[in-house]
Amino acid sequence: MRGMELRSRRFAVIGSGASGCYAVEALLRGDPDLRVDVIERLPTPFGLIRYGVAPDHQGTKAVTRTLGRILEQERVTFFGGVYAGRDISLAEIRSRYDAVILATGVNRDRQLQLPGETLAGVVGSGALASWYNDHPFATDFSGLVAGAKRVLIIGAGNVAIDVARMFLKGANGFDGSDISPSVLKAFCSQSERRIVIVARRGPEHAKFSLSELRELVRQAPGRVFLNPRTRAAFFQGGSNTSAFAVGAAWPEILALPDTPGDAFEYSGKHSVEFRFDTHPTAFLPHSSNDHLLGAALFLPTNIGSVSSNYERLDIDLTITCIGYAHAIRKDVDIFPGVLANKDGRISERLYVVGWAKRGPSGAIGINRTDSHQVADFALKETIPMVGLNAASIGIRPLLEKAGARWVDYQGWKRIDSKETRNAASNRARLKISSYSELISTATNATGQLGI
Repeated sequence: MRGMELRSRRFAVIGSGASGCYAVEALLRGDPDLRVDVIERLPTPFGLIRYGVAPDHQGTKAVTRTLGRILEQERVTFFGGVYAGRDISLAEIRSRYDAVILATGVNRDRQLQLPGETLAGVVGSGALASWYNDHPFATDFSGLVAGAKRVLIIGAGNVAIDVARMFLKGANGFDGSDISPSVLKAFCSQSERRIVIVARRGPEHAKFSLSELRELVRQAPGRVFLNPRTRAAFFQGGSNTSAFAVGAAWPEILALPDTPGDAFEYSGKHSVEFRFDTHPTAFLPHSSNDHLLGAALFLPTNIGSVSSNYERLDIDLTITCIGYAHAIRKDVDIFPGVLANKDGRISERLYVVGWAKRGPSGAIGINRTDSHQVADFALKETIPMVGLNAASIGIRPLLEKAGARWVDYQGWKRIDSKETRNAASNRARLKISSYSELISTATNATGQLGI
């Protein structure tokens, strides 16, 4: 069959985060004649690596150099600022490519489904990360963060520790990062914050890594505590830790000092308290504003049974770090939920990779393996589609006919150059947060975006 082909295959990859880029890598490697169009909603590539990873974790963000080398290859065309499902439908895209791979990720924070969750001051970690990473469509949480002295974080994964660390660091702690001045000002606006990290299960089930815990402790030496009820419940309840890997965080969690009593003087310094085996049950409005968060209610687990005594914690801000989910978007109703698939195949010539395939879990390395497997599978079962020719292949003719503009990879390089050029000496870059400025920066001297 391959000997009868009259043209090389053309694939579309929707999404340019790590999963999408690694799918492109495998496609190019698997077929030396294949060409790939990458369709990205934003003018900038790299997805959650750019807009989800904490600003002070530049080592993790450095993978964009590898991903960039994939996108800048001659057989790859980048279409930034093209919103699949709004600017062009999935049906139109599928009709113009031999196969399409979705790498769209997830699009909202999971909900706790608790009373009062819609109060101003209850924020999902994904939304918060978009703000502190200068996503062009992010909600501005500067006021909430700046005014928060009592912060509740719900969750027991690395994201929860990341968020706590962001609140603890002073201005000097962000040297070498890409945090913007406005975000830095909000995080550093309080000299004394009380941060409480709550998890429903015990410390033996904590999902954050030992290195993340140690990094947090270094930010507030002597002021990271464990609620004493957690330790009592752990030992008296006979918790079984034998199944947990060596190096898990729970032994060092249990080694943390007990939370001081109410009379403890924080002396103008930040502190962190871990509370495990604690179930949030409701958020309560502020006494002076029915729309603003004022407190949270909890049911602590009392050595294997749920106590009937509620605990109240007065708080200014809650960050929920309980994972992500897909929302049905009226303009992109083709991407709801974790897309039903078998080994990455949704239907004929349509595939999915990354979190959209398997849910929001797994680090960058897992995404690479997953994307390579799906791309290899797609290559094996896809042959050039009958009826596609040079005039009808790819979305560029449709965009040109509609007078649409897009950001090509050179446009992204102009954005990248400006951000790094304008950064202060102690910053990796100064991100452009305005969508219109991203577009204007990407435009070349002739006024063109797509070349």
